[in-house]
Amino acid sequence: MSNNHIQMSLGGTSNKQLKPLIKWAGGKTRLNSQLLKVSDIAMKLLKIEKLNYYEPFFGGGALFFELNKNEKINAAYINDIIPHLVLFYETVAKKEWLEDLFSEIKSLAIIFEQGDKKQVYGSAKENSGWVKEFNKLWSGNYPKTKQEKINSAALFFVLNKTGFNGMFRLNKEGKFNIPKGDTDKINFDDKVKKNFIEVSSILENTSIHCGSYEKILPPENEIDKKTSFIYLDPPYVPNSDTEGFTDYSKEGFGEDDHKKVANIFHQLADDGYKIVLSNNANNASKEMYVENKKVFAYEVDVSRAIAKTKEGKRPPSKELLVSSFNLDALGMRRV
Repeated sequence: MSNNHIQMSLGGTSNKQLKPLIKWAGGKTRLNSQLLKVSDIAMKLLKIEKLNYYEPFFGGGALFFELNKNEKINAAYINDIIPHLVLFYETVAKKEWLEDLFSEIKSLAIIFEQGDKKQVYGSAKENSGWVKEFNKLWSGNYPKTKQEKINSAALFFVLNKTGFNGMFRLNKEGKFNIPKGDTDKINFDDKVKKNFIEVSSILENTSIHCGSYEKILPPENEIDKKTSFIYLDPPYVPNSDTEGFTDYSKEGFGEDDHKKVANIFHQLADDGYKIVLSNNANNASKEMYVENKKVFAYEVDVSRAIAKTKEGKRPPSKELLVSSFNLDALGMRRV
């Protein structure tokens, strides 16, 4: 694909197919319809037609893309603590790099389909395959050259598509260590490329940050209460002591971190910000959020993007949706 073709495609898109490029734990695709209605209520209360959108735990960005698809965002500020993920988005945002990125992804897809898939994917334990290449790129502080960044973004994408359940996890040494999943083919057809192009056009005009979620929230960052909507989607409070995949970065996310997020949420809610948070609807989570009578908490039935059992099924689950403003009109069960 030539740069001219990429530019022509950008000019003719309407973002109707805009969707997340990757799978992500806790992904909100199946909750988007409710969250879209939540944003409508926020805009009605603020008396505005478009939002300044803040998402400090970005991940797969399902709500961000849905809001953009529906043309509800004026300006966006996104953040994640995982540099590998942030670099992927920063690379996609450079439309002049897309041709090279597409070429690299396509080459990796062909190698995967034609080779021994287990060997091609590799493993952290055996220090082999794509896993080895990806971790080597990140053995220093950060991929620095254009080619290193493109290689990292391409590997990030194919590992996401071929790894177990589309998971991303770093061990304490900061190495990616998700095993291979059961995918036999990487879909990178014209429809996927078109979505990349549409996402690129959106990210190009988005403020992308990497670091602590606190960096883009008050008091560290000034946000206009009259025009802004904040969505917090932190790592979830585990449903049990053995529940896995709640820590994505090498820093982890423990009980004290969850309590800190809750305190920040309540402070911002008390200060008058339009803010919404989602989490597991378990007792521990409810203790952190429901006891504050100034906020509005609801239970929502949802199927997670990543929650597949060994039998290949995704069990239904309940999520807690906490808001600084009343959402009773949406018919969700108040808790």
